[in-house]
Amino acid sequence: MITGKCLKCHGKINHHENLVYVKCVECGVREKAQITCQEGHYYCNACASKKVLNRLYEVFPTLDGQNPSDISEKLFIECGISGNSPHPLTTAAFLVAYKNLTQKITDEDVLEGISKSTQIPGGWCGYYGNCGSAVGLGVAFAIINKSTPMHDKERSIANLVTAEGLKVVAHQGGPRCCTGSVRGVLEVGIKLAKEYLGVEFPQKNIDLKRCWQSKHNHDCKKKRCAYYGDKEAI
Repeated sequence: MITGKCLKCHGKINHHENLVYVKCVECGVREKAQITCQEGHYYCNACASKKVLNRLYEVFPTLDGQNPSDISEKLFIECGISGNSPHPLTTAAFLVAYKNLTQKITDEDVLEGISKSTQIPGGWCGYYGNCGSAVGLGVAFAIINKSTPMHDKERSIANLVTAEGLKVVAHQGGPRCCTGSVRGVLEVGIKLAKEYLGVEFPQKNIDLKRCWQSKHNHDCKKKRCAYYGDKEAI
């Protein structure tokens, strides 16, 4: 649904202004939501992102990169995008890069971060003013610093990096592009890692001449987006 097409009928996605009663076409759960397709099909967060997350669990342990941006692009290509999957993908990309660079956390820590970020619903950027990718970055810093609600500095850092990520997403404008949000948020995370984690990530290797997602996202902002580019991606 991220690219504007229903997972069931490939119809256009409708973003309702108000909550509506819906039933997930896959698991049957009934709830209130604001995102359906034009035919009324609805996928809950768990079902919408299930295939992508299952692939994410398989792929992330095999990655040896040390730059969050590089890892995120590989995860996008290898796992796809669906439902709220960009939120845990942001967390996973940052944590995997940090793990590979420092050896200070484990795959279990990455799994914990993914688990927490999957709880961030899709559509939060527009409905709650709180982009899930930015929150996912905060989750990553919280995992690394072992933050709890009772901590002082660690709790503050998690909220500060989330706030900086939200600023980037806000300045990107709309309509939403989860790929662009992930890219911008991770760039902020890389900069803040030096200040708050004492870590300097290596330069990214991936050089996007033109965003591959622009071909799939019918709501692409094109030249209004910093990642659109003017040449074909290589």
